[in-house]
Amino acid sequence: MANNNFLIAAGGTGMRCLQAFVNLCAIGMYKELGKVHVLLMDTDEENKDKRNAENLIQSYRKIRNSIGGSEYFSCDIELSVFVPDYSKDDRRNFVMLSQLERGASDINHKLANIFYEDAAQEFNLSHGYRAQTHLGSYLMYHAFIEEIKKAISNPVYQNSSELYKFIKDISTANESEARVFAFGSSFGGTGASSIPIIPKAISDCAKIITGGNINPDKIYYSGVVLSNYFKFSSPTDTQKRDEKVIADSQFFSHNSAAALNFYVNDFTISKTYKRLYLLGWPKADVDLEKYKSEVLQAQDTNNVAGTTTGGKLQENPAHLLEVFAASAAHHFFSPTFTGKDELKNIASTQFQYKSLLEFDDRLVIEADDILFKKSDTNDITQIPYHEEVRKNLISFYSLAKLLRAKYDGNINYLADDLKLYNSKYNITDEISETLSYFINYFSAYPKDGGKDLVPGWFSQVFSTLKISVGVEGKEFLGIDSNYFKYSTQDWFVPYLELNGKKSPEDIFITKFKKINGNEVGGEIGEMLEALRKTFNSFTLDSYNSKEDTL
Repeated sequence: MANNNFLIAAGGTGMRCLQAFVNLCAIGMYKELGKVHVLLMDTDEENKDKRNAENLIQSYRKIRNSIGGSEYFSCDIELSVFVPDYSKDDRRNFVMLSQLERGASDINHKLANIFYEDAAQEFNLSHGYRAQTHLGSYLMYHAFIEEIKKAISNPVYQNSSELYKFIKDISTANESEARVFAFGSSFGGTGASSIPIIPKAISDCAKIITGGNINPDKIYYSGVVLSNYFKFSSPTDTQKRDEKVIADSQFFSHNSAAALNFYVNDFTISKTYKRLYLLGWPKADVDLEKYKSEVLQAQDTNNVAGTTTGGKLQENPAHLLEVFAASAAHHFFSPTFTGKDELKNIASTQFQYKSLLEFDDRLVIEADDILFKKSDTNDITQIPYHEEVRKNLISFYSLAKLLRAKYDGNINYLADDLKLYNSKYNITDEISETLSYFINYFSAYPKDGGKDLVPGWFSQVFSTLKISVGVEGKEFLGIDSNYFKYSTQDWFVPYLELNGKKSPEDIFITKFKKINGNEVGGEIGEMLEALRKTFNSFTLDSYNSKEDTL
């Protein structure tokens, strides 16, 4: 299997794009990629979006290592994390990092003033680059170089440096080819700062590690550039006074326009990136405060007014645009969609656009829209790729709904129930807890341990569509929008409520035994595969028409 795919998630938007990629792997997509090396990169150690992405991958890896050959959790994901350390007093801002006070300080400051305003030189970097991409790109590049030089000079530190290992793996893959894909925004801080310098930073670091023994022509770079698609409250006058530099979403559209102009016209970009996927949203009107109050039913318990600069409070909802970003990474990695010869022959950056989504008062999303290109296969025995997306999504989401409806979100309780029907599966407490966490995070989970449910990752994707454009009926993948409700009274799997001839549980068990046999069992991998086959046996048409297909 391929071992040459390297995925970089930079900043808060990059972390949420990474979650979309991981969740699509979990439902059974991207299995032809074999293995993907992931670098999770941020300047804010406590960023909640970063923490969520890190926890999700760690859970994913633990599950995949336990289940063996299940179609779920299809791709091997290896995780590395790099966070430049801006916590110490001598590294807290640009002035301290650049040691402007040393030597000829007057000359140093005059030189720095040519490039950066005083406020940009002095703000605290612990919560990221705050939309100061001109400064952030400079700092992130040197953070890479500094980390690798430190690892080279100190063998003990080298063993703990995850960035060193990530780039060394790229150097090893370089013997044949390495594909490097970056997730990031065009409007924010860390991600917007990182995407322009990633090719040079990685290539220069690889040269340091190998002593120059690397062929840069065999490292193929690609990435997504997401324009603004959400908004939040502007900073207060007090925040502006105290923070000096702080992100303001009302300027994100201007940031995006300037960044896109740079990507299209800059010579260094055109010679380093093979392909860039430009993604935008028709209306950048997902209001984070409105979403959190109406969908999450969250109160401002911290009395936070204005803009959250980062840390544990920075947690934004998932969005369909991030699913498009994950699809772009797959399009670049997969030899089915992007062949090696095709990459070799790209002389200047190719730009791919996602501009199919237009609406007046409603938005219709088809499975085809999530892809950048359909599979060209003519094999009638093979499910078209765009249909596989829908089939796998419904299967995994149906499992989540069943767990929430009957088993308090705990897969061990389902296993205990199956034992009553001579289907005996062994699940350790540790893997049960991890798998239950992952599935609930995908769909919905109890708020603060109570009965009210908080929408999980995919429920958030759908909810942001409803907040933004009022999706109703069958506008999403041709499925009745009621299917994606996450409230407690709507958790029965719609497939199982067919004509009221039998209870949902009886229909499920009858189908499970018919598909998998009367007496089956095994480990957690066999159980997940049996559940997947059962849910796949219920057709979308049978749900939409409420016809019992037994």
